[in-house]
Amino acid sequence: AFAKAQVSAGNRLPEGEEGLSVIVTVNDSDKPTVTPLARRLADLGFRVLATGGTRNHLTQLGIPCERIHKVGQGRPNIVDRIVSGQVGLLINTPLGKKSQYDDYAMRRAAIAYGVPYLTTMSATSAAVDALTAMRTRRAEILSIQERIARVPEPVGAE
Repeated sequence: AFAKAQVSAGNRLPEGEEGLSVIVTVNDSDKPTVTPLARRLADLGFRVLATGGTRNHLTQLGIPCERIHKVGQGRPNIVDRIVSGQVGLLINTPLGKKSQYDDYAMRRAAIAYGVPYLTTMSATSAAVDALTAMRTRRAEILSIQERIARVPEPVGAE
């Protein structure tokens, strides 16, 4: 359902295109929550890129990920990777004024280049569940007429 909602909002989740990366940059309070989600994304075959503190946290827990620079910390940075078309998903939970510049630059690039951008752990969890479901079963999109035609008649109806 989440994947279909994202499609209808023009925010299509990546369906497993080869070589796509997921960028993870979360505040300290979200690091425990993002850990199992990052592991699942790596297991789905995504290349996980994370900013300094997030990368340190994930690698300490055995999740394979590579470091990516925040905007202004060096190159290639998050925006460079988005512009290059290598990013399929951006997970960012900003906190405070310090992250405003990076947040704005990432959000702007994600919107401009059609990269799904998640800012809460609940949305990230739903997206990872949707990505898993998309890999295990075929999406079925029906018009209202097709859906109504498939509804069985109630027992005893004439």
